[in-house]
Amino acid sequence: MNKIRRFMGMFIISVCLLSVLSGCDLIDELRSETDVVDYNTTYGIGEGEYTITLNNEMMDVAAIDDGQGNVYMDANTANKKFNSRIYWQADENVILYATPEGMAEYTPDSTSYRIGDSSESSDIPVVISRDGMLYISLDFLKENTKMDCDVFTDPNRVVIRTVWGEADMTTVSGKKATIRYQGGIKSPVFRKLEKGEQLYVLDDGSGDEWAQVVTEDGYNGWVLNKYLEEPSTVTLEEPDFTEPEFTSISKNYKINMAWHGVYSESANEELEQILKETPGINTISPRWFYFQNTDGDLITLGSADYVKKAHQAGVEVWAMFSNEFTNFDGEMTDEILSSRQKREHVLEQLGKYIDSYDVDGINLDFEMIGESGADNYIQFVRELSDLCREKKVVFSIDNYVPMYWMHYNHKEEGIFADYVVIMGYDEHHSTSEVAGSVASMGFVRQGIEDMLSMVPAEKVINGIPLFTRVWATDSNGLVESFNSGMKEARGYLESHNVTPVYDEETGQNYGEYTSEVDGRRYQIWLEDETSIKARMEMIQEYDLAGVSSWSIGWESGPEIWELIASYMK
Repeated sequence: MNKIRRFMGMFIISVCLLSVLSGCDLIDELRSETDVVDYNTTYGIGEGEYTITLNNEMMDVAAIDDGQGNVYMDANTANKKFNSRIYWQADENVILYATPEGMAEYTPDSTSYRIGDSSESSDIPVVISRDGMLYISLDFLKENTKMDCDVFTDPNRVVIRTVWGEADMTTVSGKKATIRYQGGIKSPVFRKLEKGEQLYVLDDGSGDEWAQVVTEDGYNGWVLNKYLEEPSTVTLEEPDFTEPEFTSISKNYKINMAWHGVYSESANEELEQILKETPGINTISPRWFYFQNTDGDLITLGSADYVKKAHQAGVEVWAMFSNEFTNFDGEMTDEILSSRQKREHVLEQLGKYIDSYDVDGINLDFEMIGESGADNYIQFVRELSDLCREKKVVFSIDNYVPMYWMHYNHKEEGIFADYVVIMGYDEHHSTSEVAGSVASMGFVRQGIEDMLSMVPAEKVINGIPLFTRVWATDSNGLVESFNSGMKEARGYLESHNVTPVYDEETGQNYGEYTSEVDGRRYQIWLEDETSIKARMEMIQEYDLAGVSSWSIGWESGPEIWELIASYMK
């Protein structure tokens, strides 16, 4: 009997102890629910500021209001994250925005603005200035950008989505669910959750007690898994948005363009002979315009007689405008393009040249533009597009293969230009430290596919090389190279009794030899009918707008032009 009493006593004590401990957990949970996050302090938000959540991630910048409930975002963030067409003209402290009706100009803190030559007004300023920064109206941003956007107060939050498709979501199943700042029962609470509420799942905890979620009103935090249903994948519906339509010129034939390296006015006199030796081309692009100085003054090598002769042969002239000084220079170019006054000076000169030479198009060839100058460059593209539309001439833009030059904003180029040209070469170039092909087939294919992810095929022209590089490597591994035309490059191999063999990796004929004169190893990946045929088949495969060849004079003979033309019918 005593043993039974002792056992029962221990059992009762154990039950009481467990109850006390459970009660402590319950007390902790209840106590923590009254411990609400100080949202503004946690995220460093001051009075009149708003956190911004973009695609379920908190941004490190804040939106502001104007004191009357109108919310604004800083222009730099708006440009980089939401709409690259928002351009801050720093030297005039205005915002420019390209529209199909013309360039819009917004002065800070004014309800009046201009679009092209028209004066307009708005209920609130589209742009305001605060502490040396320009901010753009969130209403303007929503109106002109494909996005979901909601504004919440108490606390102030802006919730934006620009990416849709599939997302993992869950449903709140428990009435006592709260979302907390961090995982753990003692973490402070953002707010209570409603049963049936939908949450985005960032981390389901992989069987742990807590899941990381985001509410539809922008709270990023943690919820006990026991209050959530099993996550499922849903497809987020994109908002209705109609992109503004900018007009383009589109030829009803495939473009077969050849670049003509004009480096003196006398070179224009070569045209008649060139047209005899380039059967099948329908467009020629002579290098005519380039910079004289950083004031934006242009040097021209243009000739109205050249255009007249081309037209008589049924060939259009798309005059090349390059950012050459003594060489391509991105920083010097940016000195011009960062200034609205200088850009206008450049465009005024180009407009006169278009008229005086009667050219059919402008081929923009601006190279070595750095990331810091990318916004100024694409703004110039928009403005040059306006000029070409006004003059009713074709606007084409030359680009490196995209993989290393994404800051050129090819998507925007594809909207404002009639044709986007890939310079599908220079895989290995004059400063390369290893020998290699100028344009292997894998390199060319990637360039085309990358561009097609941003620009529609009917606007893409692939540029092909008619040159190669002759590579020489000494016993110490030092590499040097020089450009060589088709006939000359094959001649080097023939003079050393080398028969080129097909290289599967590059899709080209390859040959090498060791010089008896300097002891160096010479390597040549030939440009010939084999490589041209492979590239033309690729252009045909992707149904591109056409081809452009760099450059006239490097080809082995008329048979190359006949081969190119056979794919452009």
